[in-house]
Amino acid sequence: MMWLLIEYLATFIQCFVSTEFVSRYLGFKREGQSRYIGFMAAFGVQFGATLIMNRITIFEGVAGLIYPGIVVLYGIFFLNGSIYEKIVIACIDNGLKMITGISVLTLISYISPLEVTNLITKPGINRFIVLIMAQSSYFFLTRMLLRLQKNNKFSLSIMEWIAILSVFITSFAAGVLVFEILITSPNTKQNGSYGILILLCLILINVLCYYIFVKISAKNKERLKYSLMELRLKEQEKNLIGMKQSYEEIRKLRHDMKNYIECAVTLLHNGKESEAENYLSTLMESKISFGTQIVLTKSDAVNAVINSKLAVCKKNNIALHYEITGSIELLPELDLSILLANLLDNAIEASMKLKEERKISLNIYNERGYIVILISNYIKESVLNKNPHLHTTKKDKLQHGVGSLSIKDIVNKHNGMINIYEKNQYFTVDIWLKYSTENEGIPNVPYA
Repeated sequence: MMWLLIEYLATFIQCFVSTEFVSRYLGFKREGQSRYIGFMAAFGVQFGATLIMNRITIFEGVAGLIYPGIVVLYGIFFLNGSIYEKIVIACIDNGLKMITGISVLTLISYISPLEVTNLITKPGINRFIVLIMAQSSYFFLTRMLLRLQKNNKFSLSIMEWIAILSVFITSFAAGVLVFEILITSPNTKQNGSYGILILLCLILINVLCYYIFVKISAKNKERLKYSLMELRLKEQEKNLIGMKQSYEEIRKLRHDMKNYIECAVTLLHNGKESEAENYLSTLMESKISFGTQIVLTKSDAVNAVINSKLAVCKKNNIALHYEITGSIELLPELDLSILLANLLDNAIEASMKLKEERKISLNIYNERGYIVILISNYIKESVLNKNPHLHTTKKDKLQHGVGSLSIKDIVNKHNGMINIYEKNQYFTVDIWLKYSTENEGIPNVPYA
């Protein structure tokens, strides 16, 4: 009875460490009670499955794939990361358990006269040593991986994910084969030496592959950073061009204003009040309203972005309503202008698909230490029902992906939050950006 409790305790610890490792590596999707419910459910299912498999066989073999399957399902419903990352982490976790268990059994069998089968099935001091060494090694390796991770998620392409999965699956198959050979072969020094050598090679291959893919991921992240920087420079260049065009229009208007006034005065002097009124009305519509800025905030870059998008909206019959009461000067001008440019571009692109009722609203205001940016565009039918992950349908997927990542990058940079939802036939992006508490005393200046 005592040995049975020890076996149960070892299984309990292993399943708990496994669930905790995967949860910490990927991170929870949500806060609150759901995370604890998911954790306990995954731990309970894994613990129960392990106890059942231990009753049925001394070694699961290919049937051991049930454990990463449980972890993947847990990850899909409760944890962050792509499906590829969840599968890889599940395989890594299962591989660690298998390699540590087989390595310890092979080593103890090599230095003692006991068969591997006896080390698994017969209670005693040798079995206790195997349990302690296997669980300690597994715990140490999971801590090492968590330390190496340091919140740096993998950034890999689909082909790179497939490559890393192939390595782990091949290693798993090789490990199963080695263990089957160890169980069925006589316990000789030669067999033990071969087993240890093969296991060391498998461990070395997996460590090297993990290191290589971490480096590839880091390179991909650097490439993405350069793409984001390039995008920001392009947006800044567009803003400067827009400001330059506005300045040129105003300069030209000032130059021609004398002639316009002289023409109007001549018409009034000749008693042609009606013609003078029509002339001035036409002048207001075609020249003056076009040449002056419609939005005037404390940020020239934000002015340039919103005014340029207003011009696009006017050209394409899109009604853009805006209300800016937030202290936008509390945030870096470049970040805010790039964020607004991307958000407005997305809203305009969606509105262009409609034949009528093209409407966009933009609200910027302060709320509890945050600058809140709320942008909505009218939709005929739900976007999130058809495309919940908002994957692009454009041919230039890379450019659109960089724009979306730029938004997320700016939100994360300012410890912000982003929420996307649909209400009353409007698609809404709700962004909160944290600003420095040192500037909270600056009063809000409304613009509209």
